[in-house]
Amino acid sequence: MKRVLAALFAIAAIACGSATPAPVVGSPLSITQLKFAVLDSVGTPVYCDSDYYPVARPGSELANAISRYPEIRADTELYSAIVAHEHLPSGDLTDEQKLSVYRVWKLLRAVALTKTGSDYSFSYRVQSNGGTASYLMVAGTVRVDGVVTVSDRTPSGPPNCPICLAAATLIATPNGPVRVTDIRTGMLVWTAAVDGTKVAAPVVAIGSMEAPAGHTMVHLVLADGRELLASPGHWTSDGRQLGALAVGDRVDGATINQWELTPYLEDRTYDLLPAGPTGTYWANGIHLSSTLATHVH
Repeated sequence: MKRVLAALFAIAAIACGSATPAPVVGSPLSITQLKFAVLDSVGTPVYCDSDYYPVARPGSELANAISRYPEIRADTELYSAIVAHEHLPSGDLTDEQKLSVYRVWKLLRAVALTKTGSDYSFSYRVQSNGGTASYLMVAGTVRVDGVVTVSDRTPSGPPNCPICLAAATLIATPNGPVRVTDIRTGMLVWTAAVDGTKVAAPVVAIGSMEAPAGHTMVHLVLADGRELLASPGHWTSDGRQLGALAVGDRVDGATINQWELTPYLEDRTYDLLPAGPTGTYWANGIHLSSTLATHVH
């Protein structure tokens, strides 16, 4: 009788809310499906789209969508999730449909999920409802069955996209340094061969874009006196972003003595792409990679 009463008491306690039942977890989803759950709940990320930064190239997004399509389709789990979420046909797609797949693929790549216990955590920037220039950094977790919990919404600025060099930057050429604003397609500049040898090559592309209000640049000073002002997203020749460097790191054979973010007071930023396999050049004597080179980094 005592055992029966104890069991009835336990049932009554649960029914009255004295005990908290474990949350019911549904069937586990794939990583791509979890990312879609986050996107549908939180919103699309604001990120540096390589098809539009540092400069938009007419027709390049569609061309990249078509060229990337076989790679995306080869990932069966990813492609199936995209097709299902976007309600696309399972057979061959038109070029416009391939563009839709490509755009969603880019969004998915902009959302990183990190395993945290039994859940996945996320944190990314979205545009808020406060206006076109308002942003929020949203953080939270997604359960394995796709249940999303937002833990924080912090006001944020726009992303620091890789939009190139300051207007006063000097580019190394066989005829001496030339201001980046004076570089033209076809001009010879110094670039690096695959083995690192310095060779002259013609400029095959130049780019410039308007600097957004409040844009900050990395002011880099090396121990040997070389100095550079460039966007945080710009790449060194060995594949590191300037914004990820710190005092004491080595760049192009020298130690960084000074690294700071400083407001950019000019209207535009600039970049160039030399012919050749590396897409590199020397800016104020420092070896950098071009942000116009879609085949690097």
